[in-house]
Amino acid sequence: MVKRPIHRIVQGGVIPEMDELAEEVVISVISGDEVIIRLLATPADLDDLARGHFACEDRGDISSISVIDYDIHVEGNVKGRPVDDLLTAACGACTTGEISAPLQMVESEARFQGDINELMIEMKANQKMFKNTGGTHAAALFDRNGQLLVLREDIGRHNTVDKVVGAALKSGHKMEIMALSGRIGWEIVAKSVRVGIPIIMAAGAISSAAESLARSSGITLVGFAASQSPAVIGDLSRIIDKPSH
Repeated sequence: MVKRPIHRIVQGGVIPEMDELAEEVVISVISGDEVIIRLLATPADLDDLARGHFACEDRGDISSISVIDYDIHVEGNVKGRPVDDLLTAACGACTTGEISAPLQMVESEARFQGDINELMIEMKANQKMFKNTGGTHAAALFDRNGQLLVLREDIGRHNTVDKVVGAALKSGHKMEIMALSGRIGWEIVAKSVRVGIPIIMAAGAISSAAESLARSSGITLVGFAASQSPAVIGDLSRIIDKPSH
């Protein structure tokens, strides 16, 4: 978060003040002397961002990470993106190269035993950057009872998934139930397939491409999870014991 001068319109008048803005900068991932990935992101939890991005995009294994300002230096067997790529905060799958859909199935016995609405309330209550700026997304991992394990925020919703996956890989948390502050698009489901997350809940809607990939890979999606009538796609038994008619 950064403070910047703005003018506030109040009752027909204008007053100057300082406001908290969500920070957005170009992050460079460097291997050796070569920039292999560039993306726009919020410069927080950058080690988690790198670790999660390589896992979620199936771009190799990192053996070490060091962060210097907005540069993330990685070592390992890693694969970069096309040199012309810049992943913007709104772009999870934009590339000058080919976009490959993951083909694996997500096999899991995970069953959510908590309350969907309470889970979403818990996530929102812990979105500190959003409270201050109103300009960040969030992704969070929960256990089967709805207890919050880890939450990450970023200007880009796909970055939040990378960050929360990276945090889980570092800490050893199970990745069974992921909640999102926004919608569920194809790229979010693709990331989840690659790391084996079986249940995704989101405050927003589910796209048609996300629905198709989720069904073919065995993932359960819950859209409009913060509402009184969530929409479920996929295996209902992961969410409720017995569907009512």
